[in-house]
Amino acid sequence: MRRRLSFGVLTASAVALVTAAIFPLLAGASAPGPAYLAVASYSAKAQHRNLAKLSVTTGAAIPRHPDAFIRSNPVVGFGWVDLGTSRAFVVTIHPAIGRDSRQNPNGWHAHTVTLGTGATGLNDFCLASIDSSPTAGIQLHGKTMRVNVRTRVLPFGVSAIDAAVGFTVQKDSACPSGLAVRVST
Repeated sequence: MRRRLSFGVLTASAVALVTAAIFPLLAGASAPGPAYLAVASYSAKAQHRNLAKLSVTTGAAIPRHPDAFIRSNPVVGFGWVDLGTSRAFVVTIHPAIGRDSRQNPNGWHAHTVTLGTGATGLNDFCLASIDSSPTAGIQLHGKTMRVNVRTRVLPFGVSAIDAAVGFTVQKDSACPSGLAVRVST
């Protein structure tokens, strides 16, 4: 017998699971970001009404597999952000906290998230919620990551994207979830 969880229960459970897994790892996780997290340019285009094509180009080759920096941070990723709604489509990798994706549990995979205010120190946003784990086509070509994703799973219209950034997730007790997003520059 298959049971359905409500979206609110699923979101709360996902945040609780990620929070419980991340807290022990955060003790020394903060570190300057490598050049592959510094976004030099990005694009966000609708190929047609059902498919969005997103990309980032960075300062160095993006690793296909976790390197020392990725293994030493709870979450590393790239996000395309709508600052007006505080929502983001992110592509992340997080071997330190374990699997949370069916698509590519040990590698780069997608989530949609909601950001909040109140982060302290070097952190830029609070991680308010992890909203979904959509399937996306993710390709790495040296310094460029290309993502194909159905427009219906984006938390906003493609034209609403204001920025794309590289980031890590860090502990921040000022955030309701206890987690913050630190943008790499």
